[in-house]
Amino acid sequence: MKMTTHQPEHYNNLQKLCRICGERRNKGRPYHSQTFETQIKEVFGVDISDDRTDVHPKYLCFNCQSQISEPSNKVKEIIPVEWKGHDDDDDCLVCDIKAVVRPESFAVPEKPAPKRRKSEIKITVVKKEAAMKLKELNEHIVCSICSGYIVDATTVTECLHSFCKSCLVKHLQTRQTCPQCKILIHETAPMQYIGTDTKLQDVINKLVPGLMESEIKRRNDFYANRGLSVPLNGNSSRPITPNTQDSEPAKFPPDDGRTWFHTNDLKMSLCIEPVKKELSIPQMPMKFIRCSMKLKVEHLTKYIKQKTLISDEIELTCNKKTLANDVTLENVWLETWKRKEAPMTLFYNKKK
Repeated sequence: MKMTTHQPEHYNNLQKLCRICGERRNKGRPYHSQTFETQIKEVFGVDISDDRTDVHPKYLCFNCQSQISEPSNKVKEIIPVEWKGHDDDDDCLVCDIKAVVRPESFAVPEKPAPKRRKSEIKITVVKKEAAMKLKELNEHIVCSICSGYIVDATTVTECLHSFCKSCLVKHLQTRQTCPQCKILIHETAPMQYIGTDTKLQDVINKLVPGLMESEIKRRNDFYANRGLSVPLNGNSSRPITPNTQDSEPAKFPPDDGRTWFHTNDLKMSLCIEPVKKELSIPQMPMKFIRCSMKLKVEHLTKYIKQKTLISDEIELTCNKKTLANDVTLENVWLETWKRKEAPMTLFYNKKK
């Protein structure tokens, strides 16, 4: 055998190949071919007694060893490789991987991916959504007055307890305490210490699908059964007639682009009359009106002067008590009218 520059690589490759099939051995335990010298000659017809260490591998792969141990259970026929050493042209099956009889067996394995630093490793955490039953949230979204889901959520500023707006307003007409914790809201004007909670209502609408739709349907049915049109502010009593444009129940709220020029203040009914029915004091064209409870007496007197065309200054009285201009109608209803039944009667006269 002629010594060449491929000699070191040649010896190194011989340790990795199988003596019979020429394929790469598995990573498991190697089997020395000299141990199975007799079996190899009987099964494969190969005499390894004359093997040369510089030409023939001295190990067997697991597949060839299993064929020797159980020749009756052959899975496939194995054709032994004819091993040759280096010739003058340096043509060697061991050194030149491309020239091996079974090139797929000598394929160079893919290099493992380089290890990344800990700082480069991105850990993806998959968060599982926690399921919760709706009844576990009932204490936060159910009105303690009507025992139903809150509609038009309104919160008391003193204790932050929330209720349906209609339930809370009806409760505060006779009491000044919170329906849930019984804390005093205000001695004379509890209505001024409650507010609409739109965020809470949005959460309730998402937790209870169809709640707002069913509420709108009930309101429409309420006005339709009584022959009334659904008002924009919820306070109209105009009957429905076939000749009116509102012959069908209106949607609540309307979606036809109309603008809402109103407030959510509580309304009250008034009866406005002159002190004495004299010709010098003209009467109101319509003595019954409905306005916000936050309206001040000063604004009401201007309205009366505009409707009656009185040029002189006027003053309003309730229960024979002159009202100050900076007092709201709510304070008049609480302090002077003593919360008697509506309408609250006011008298006007020229200021002396």
